[in-house]
Amino acid sequence: MDHAKATDTQTAAETDRIIEQECERLLESPMFVRSPVLSRLLQFLVEHRLRGGRSAPKAYAIATEALGRSADFDPAVDSYPRVMVGRLRSLLDRYYADTPWVHRLRVPQGSYEVVIQHRNAPPGRSPVDPDDAASAPAADMPEADRPRSPATPGSHVAPRRPRWGLAFVFVALALLASWWFTAGKGKLLAATPAPMPLLEVSAPIAGDSGPSRALARALDGKLRDGLRRFDLVDLRSAGAPGTAAAAGRIDYRLDTSLVRTLEGNVDVTLVLNRVADQRTIWSQQLRLTADEVPEFTAIDPAIAQVAGDFGIIVRDQVQRQPDNFNPGFPCLAQFNRMRQMRNRASVQQIDACLRAGLKTSPNDPVTLTALSLLRFGDWQPRRTTKEGQAAFAEARLLAEQSYQNGPNSSAGLFAMARASFYAGNCPAGNAMGDAAIKLNPYDPDLSGFLGLFKTTCGQMDEGEALLRRSLALDSSYPGVPAVTLAFLLSQRGNQDEALSILDQMPSPSNMEPQYLMVRSVVLARSGNLPEARRQWQRLLAYTGQPASAPPERVLQQFVITPVVIARASAALREAGVVPAAKTRP
Repeated sequence: MDHAKATDTQTAAETDRIIEQECERLLESPMFVRSPVLSRLLQFLVEHRLRGGRSAPKAYAIATEALGRSADFDPAVDSYPRVMVGRLRSLLDRYYADTPWVHRLRVPQGSYEVVIQHRNAPPGRSPVDPDDAASAPAADMPEADRPRSPATPGSHVAPRRPRWGLAFVFVALALLASWWFTAGKGKLLAATPAPMPLLEVSAPIAGDSGPSRALARALDGKLRDGLRRFDLVDLRSAGAPGTAAAAGRIDYRLDTSLVRTLEGNVDVTLVLNRVADQRTIWSQQLRLTADEVPEFTAIDPAIAQVAGDFGIIVRDQVQRQPDNFNPGFPCLAQFNRMRQMRNRASVQQIDACLRAGLKTSPNDPVTLTALSLLRFGDWQPRRTTKEGQAAFAEARLLAEQSYQNGPNSSAGLFAMARASFYAGNCPAGNAMGDAAIKLNPYDPDLSGFLGLFKTTCGQMDEGEALLRRSLALDSSYPGVPAVTLAFLLSQRGNQDEALSILDQMPSPSNMEPQYLMVRSVVLARSGNLPEARRQWQRLLAYTGQPASAPPERVLQQFVITPVVIARASAALREAGVVPAAKTRP
């Protein structure tokens, strides 16, 4: 009994949380912003529900507390509360007709009480399983699956057979799988790399007018054009027979809506839903002016944030399966997670799963590019050793293989661009990098690293523009592009903007050694030398270097390009973070 009460309490708390969040979303929407009276009415009804009101509020309370009527209001002769609640119902229906929803607020006819309506099942519930049909509410089930009434005279009910045999088979299969992944060393996984998540983009909801339909088509084309350019998300097409899309394997759904306002603006709402549990994991609302459509360039950051190498979808998959290093998509997702904070244990796991993926897909440019970058990272702290030289040679070979197998892919082109820059060949690196950017102008990673490479080759203006483009596309996990831009600004004397960029960097990017190095320079140039030197001490501890180590040796542990090492070392000395170099007599 206590367990049942606890469950009911948790369910009620979850329902209240959904109602509160949904109310906030409604009150911030343009429809309700333009209807202050109905906004107050909705807020009053929701607050009454959340305060634990056991019954719907009375018409008198609605009139006097929500609608501003005086204390002598008589609900018996004035229908104002009933009329306004009716208008609220209509406004709610209009809002949810234009907005994708998993759960919505409703005021049932003949009532003044706010209730929650779920599109499928309440959050946390999975679809009804046939074996659990007896305990599922009949209203949630198709007619053919609803529990039957007890047998009536003359009817025949087949006895329910025990399922021990079936259970035994499942147990045996589980034990076999366990043996395969341990004694068999994961051969099954290596043979079947996990596919990329499949994203379905629903047709934008818009008005019935010709201009609205035209804008909806333009928005749909913009989203599809951008999302299809990324490697770690598969975009569902029409669903040819036999494809995963046709079979209904959809992992995420992007719902969109478009509303033209009276002022001439266009409101675009994007909602990303995880199909497995019908949960919204990301949403964004944009107000575009008339001169921003139909190009919809303001949508570029949303495209990057959804489908980027460490965008919403990749982060969601990693968060749900943080220890999944299976070949295929999970390994590539972990690779991009590792790029935010490199450590030896994850590098070894990712190296192994990337190589396992190449055993079955040896020509995949995305996996080849990832392993190439991983090996360049192995080379940088050991570049003077035989192991470092071997890592560099393999990284270069993998980049060439990626380009040979994907000469018209952004992954193949950028793998070769990176290898060219690391070899000191700026013309080849620029040519390959520019071609990769043309194939995917929405990718913040491509823009950021090409910006870094161009600055090391002396193309400061082009490099800075690309670095700023990278942060404009996605500043949630900026890493190297952000610290590179901060360093350029600091070199120019703009310490305030440089410090602002560093202060806005989220964890774990603000734990990276590049961040510590640049922040120490910016702080010293801003007049805070003690804190700058503390940052340098943290960097020494991170790299395992002694206090007397010259900056060149410290930076060599995490910076690949010699030009960057030389410039940063000079900046550290000039700012006073480390002692000036001793001059020979």
